Amino acid sequence: MTKEYETSRTTDSRRLKIGLLGLSDPAPWPGELIQALDFCDVHVSPILSRPSAGDARAAVWNDWMRQGDFDWIFDVSGGNLSTLALPFLDLELYGACRTLFAGYSDLTPVLNALSAATGKETLLFSASQNIPALCAFLKEGDPALMRPDWHALGSMRLQELVQAPVAGGNIRCLLKLAGTPWWPDLTGRVLFLEARSGNAMAIASMVAQLCNMGVMDQIRALALGQFTELQDPLPVVLTVLEQMGARMDLPVLLTSEVGHAPGSKGLWIGKELFS
Repeated sequence: MTKEYETSRTTDSRRLKIGLLGLSDPAPWPGELIQALDFCDVHVSPILSRPSAGDARAAVWNDWMRQGDFDWIFDVSGGNLSTLALPFLDLELYGACRTLFAGYSDLTPVLNALSAATGKETLLFSASQNIPALCAFLKEGDPALMRPDWHALGSMRLQELVQAPVAGGNIRCLLKLAGTPWWPDLTGRVLFLEARSGNAMAIASMVAQLCNMGVMDQIRALALGQFTELQDPLPVVLTVLEQMGARMDLPVLLTSEVGHAPGSKGLWIGKELFS
């Protein structure tokens, strides 16, 4: 029996059934996370930690979705390869079961494709980055994990955006969907962006691409999270928006609590920002 097949088993129906998956690059064995989730029935993808084709990674996801009895599937991978698995995912399975899917970074394309295809929310969140808050949420329903602090640029009231659902995630990875059938309809949405890598010039070029695609004319508001290599992304983003002739009345929201930093909180994709 390989290490990847070692999972906790239980006959107690009160235990949450959790899946740990990797649709992107091979991921390290999540031993600390498994140990912390000892109150759950944890299942781990048999190909989590070894190189595999996109269809093989997607097959595990499809199988777990068909089972229909997982409460959560947390993708613990990241990197570059999620879009190799995306064409092989049966997206409609997600809308037909109770399971909620969470991932971050390179899982941004999958999170947005699932939400767009089914109308069901997904969660932008790294289970391995904030294990204490995740356990509190799963054990006790503590909502703090899903409630990052926001503030608005200028005089806009946050409550004005209560009816606007969220799309987006990691800016580099979101742009992988450009020109594909999975690009989400961003009309009237709050577009959330964050980045792990990218200096000012790299981020400027990606924001400019979104402007060139007409995105900034479609969205209800722009929300910015952590940009790891930029101390403050706001001047870069605002300069690009001005240079590209974007809407000057575009509301901008900011949070320092969603992104790649340890302790980051979760953000629902496909759900209203302040619901």
